[in-house]
Amino acid sequence: MLLWMEDREDRIFYLNDGFPGLEAGGEKILGHLALLISAGFVDQPSMHAYRMTWDGHEFLDKVRDDEIWSQTKNGASRLGSWSVKILSDLASGFIRAKAVELGLPLG
Repeated sequence: MLLWMEDREDRIFYLNDGFPGLEAGGEKILGHLALLISAGFVDQPSMHAYRMTWDGHEFLDKVRDDEIWSQTKNGASRLGSWSVKILSDLASGFIRAKAVELGLPLG
């Protein structure tokens, strides 16, 4: 969902803009959209309008690298139970580890 939002030219979208999955019932999609809003990844500036927030963009940027995303998924799987915050923290940790491995200074 976040990737679809990011890929759009118009940063504000409406559910009738061809949001994927809505044509097949949509209840599950609407539930996930509500969760993304609760997590702070999506904002709803008006009744039927939505946009991705800074936190949503930041999360995508953290997991954009295939290696980081794979490590993040594997780490979450090993935990057995996780939240989006944990996924974000894991991704940040793997990015920091990669920076250290590359000899890049981090404050």
